[in-house]
Amino acid sequence: MIPKGINDEYEVVKTLRETAATAVLLVNYKKIGALRILKAIHRAHPDAHSILSEAHLLQGINSSQLPTIYSVEDTDEMYYLVEEYVEGVTLREYLLDNKLSKEELIKIAISLCNVVEALHEAKPEPLLYRDMKPEHLILQNDMIRLIDFGISVRKSEAAKAKPLGTVNWAAPEQLTGGFLDERCDIYSVGKIIEFMQINSYAKDDLRLKKLVNRLIEENLDKRIKSISTVKEMLEEIQNGSSNKDKRNGHLHKTITVVGTDKSVGTTFIAIKICRFLNRKKICAYYEDAKKDTVHNLMGNLKSARIKDGVLYHKDFKGLINYGEAVETNTPPTGLNVIDCGIDYELASEGDVIVIVMNPSPWHNNNYPTWIKNKSVHIIGNLSSKMPCITLAKELKKRVYLYPTNTGTQITKGEERIFQAILRNELDLS
Repeated sequence: MIPKGINDEYEVVKTLRETAATAVLLVNYKKIGALRILKAIHRAHPDAHSILSEAHLLQGINSSQLPTIYSVEDTDEMYYLVEEYVEGVTLREYLLDNKLSKEELIKIAISLCNVVEALHEAKPEPLLYRDMKPEHLILQNDMIRLIDFGISVRKSEAAKAKPLGTVNWAAPEQLTGGFLDERCDIYSVGKIIEFMQINSYAKDDLRLKKLVNRLIEENLDKRIKSISTVKEMLEEIQNGSSNKDKRNGHLHKTITVVGTDKSVGTTFIAIKICRFLNRKKICAYYEDAKKDTVHNLMGNLKSARIKDGVLYHKDFKGLINYGEAVETNTPPTGLNVIDCGIDYELASEGDVIVIVMNPSPWHNNNYPTWIKNKSVHIIGNLSSKMPCITLAKELKKRVYLYPTNTGTQITKGEERIFQAILRNELDLS
């Protein structure tokens, strides 16, 4: 499968891949002594046009993350393409010997988004890559180079494209011949991020897991639609913030408190955590995400004062929810303790998550899928010791038995639980 007549220009260094009708060769371009990739395919092969198609697809896309096409030639028997040899190691090879930090993972993921974005914004129309897998991603420092465009198609041609791709990496609709648009590549980006996360020190990072789940959603309507959106979300994780945390430029770290059911003491414990932090000279503000608990407290707290939308009373600070119809003040910078009621989705955005439950057998406890994550802490309330021990064994995770306390004072037992939960979890100062 070595094209005739190339010996004057190229010296074959190594055969990288070869079949009866195709070959991928590493060659030396004699004129300048540079390594290049030569791809050849027999004219009689049904996909002989793929060589011409690859060169045509990449033409005009301005990205240093794509290989440069130098020439497309033909002989009496075959077509061949000569392109840049992209040096480096594949992502799969790299992760065999290295474990990524969260920062490295996000940098690589953002770089991947950049190159996919270049394809999806190509003119005159988007290009769908369709072949994302660790073997096709070459690492050069923190930058990803993308290779092998053999099954890529223009978006307008996607409906006629054969159902090709690699199982476990390609989107389900791509493998079954379903409707294709940019979301097939977004699915594969999600699989790559998932692969990196498994091989990283951030394997338990909840925000990354949530993002991955939205990228590999089988339901197209629920999958994120734009690679630019994916990149923005990664940048938010990189910066330690989320859309919900950005309040007029003030970044807030959050402790979210959520109950497995109503009436398990979520609000009571959230307020106690807020007060505990303020007593420790860590500025914390309680916020009820579902109703205006703070507004209702105003009439019951003597000597309470309100300033700029915040209710102050001794060691309690609460953000007042005036409703959407009233313009609110810029919240002060500090730690937010958010009472999420029973809303797991909202709670999952927290930097530290506290789940309050009654582990008694007759009580309804619906656990979120991410309950075993390291940033999640479980408090058993309104219960006895044995059900908490049973629950801890079931989840293989520590469960804190909340002491019986209906009063306003923070007891020593409550302090011990809060200190254990918050120790080393956040830079709270």
